Amino acid sequence: MTFPRKVGLILLLVAAIAAWGHWKELSLPSLRWFFSFDATPQQIQDAATVKEWYGFSQRQRLEAQGNMVGYGFCVVMGVAGLVLLATGGKFQWNPLTVRKFTRFRSIGRGWLAFRMLLLLLLVAMLDQLLVGKRALAVKHGDQWIFPAFQQKIYYENDFGGTQDQEVNYRRLKERFAAEKNGDRVIMPPIPWDPTFDSDEVLKRPLVSNEGIIHRPGEKEPFNGQAVQFSEDNPDVQRLAARFRKGKRDGLTSIYDTKGEFAGRQTWKAGELVESKAPEDVLAATTTGWVELLYPPAPPSLKERHFLGTDSKGWDIAAQLYGGLQVIFKSSIFYLVLTYGIGITLGCVMGYFGGWFDLLMQRLIEVLSNVPFLLVVIIITVNLGRENVVLMNILLIYCIFSWITVATYLRTSTFREKARDYVAAARVQGAGTSRVIFRHILPNAISTIVTLLPFSVAGLTTSLTAMDFLGFGLPDSYPSWGRVLENGTQNLSSPWIVASVFTVMVSVLLVITFIGEAIREAFDPKKFTTYQ
Repeated sequence: MTFPRKVGLILLLVAAIAAWGHWKELSLPSLRWFFSFDATPQQIQDAATVKEWYGFSQRQRLEAQGNMVGYGFCVVMGVAGLVLLATGGKFQWNPLTVRKFTRFRSIGRGWLAFRMLLLLLLVAMLDQLLVGKRALAVKHGDQWIFPAFQQKIYYENDFGGTQDQEVNYRRLKERFAAEKNGDRVIMPPIPWDPTFDSDEVLKRPLVSNEGIIHRPGEKEPFNGQAVQFSEDNPDVQRLAARFRKGKRDGLTSIYDTKGEFAGRQTWKAGELVESKAPEDVLAATTTGWVELLYPPAPPSLKERHFLGTDSKGWDIAAQLYGGLQVIFKSSIFYLVLTYGIGITLGCVMGYFGGWFDLLMQRLIEVLSNVPFLLVVIIITVNLGRENVVLMNILLIYCIFSWITVATYLRTSTFREKARDYVAAARVQGAGTSRVIFRHILPNAISTIVTLLPFSVAGLTTSLTAMDFLGFGLPDSYPSWGRVLENGTQNLSSPWIVASVFTVMVSVLLVITFIGEAIREAFDPKKFTTYQ
């Protein structure tokens, strides 16, 4: 079987298994990524717990969005796989291309870095097998359950508990061990979610002065997240709100007497804008506003915090792993979209020239003078950072990134179209698309191939920088930039900065070594300096 047909078969199988798994309400490692581009993980989690009085409208909307995008990806991959299976039978590698790949393998540092990157990709694809708060398997009585691989949410009373809330599998494991009745819980090696998952917490009451919330002993108004608890049960959270300048601003989450999500309110500068919560839940008595503090904890093998925790109590190893997954997922989407647009437009510009080339050149000049970071900031402010999803950031980045690819391909195509083999193809009756994409493109692509690793490195640093500045993805996405920002605010806990700095620099070095080797392998010069 030829190489294109092998790729086509893999794409077809991946698309079919991903669609089938989601339809069967399974949560398959990595394949569940196809259905995670639209709604944020926290939005899906909140929507899944909305009660019947809310009409399931929010849950249905988010599920419809995620399903539409996910099944759309599966359809595109399936069609691409069928096309490769149908048209890839007569494929043969160009001898010059084979020589270049052989040369790449002879560059030891680059080939080793490439294998290390493949190993990182394989580790990232293991997904919830390595990192997550949901158990891989639970033995309760005579029944085995696999929560990590199912979309279904299990509650404590499903395992002999007394409360009707989602089970904490880490505590369930401790309870089963204490009961010694043969029940078991098998957790991932890192039993923590990358975000919104912590155990120990300190509570600092906030004070109100003329309707403005302050920290005790501080004159400046409070900015951040605060919660209220039930007076009858101080362990049950009833309200969770965001404060700006001492007043409620943004979304306030409402919880019932069991601590389960029951609705939301929208506030603006201390004024209630919209309320979607039952009156009986809102009428319940609660404590005053409290700020939750999670002191950073150093690495601990006993608690399985292998790299420690940050100031929110979130596991650093889980966040770094989740951030690596986001980088890989973003890079695949970014490379396909950016290079697909850039290669197509660049070849057409260089081949036809004329008014189309002039028009695209003016568009490139305009986009080149628009600051990318400013556009991200404007869109984030208008959408609200809580409503930003990964697809938004990637589309903005792709809008500006295809320019470099198109510029290089335009120059190469303009040069190649004047060669004799192009004239020979025309004389033999080859159509325009065949001349461009079957004859010119393979001879002009070498320059673009050398840009691939450096594009991934640029995307990695851009996503990290935006999250570090606070204009990137919301907290529901794991991010290296957010961990780095947290570490700079807690320099007395050096394990935070040291962990993210080491991982980020290591990944960027691996990508850079691959880029150097590819650039040398595709260099037409006879000598090499990287063997």
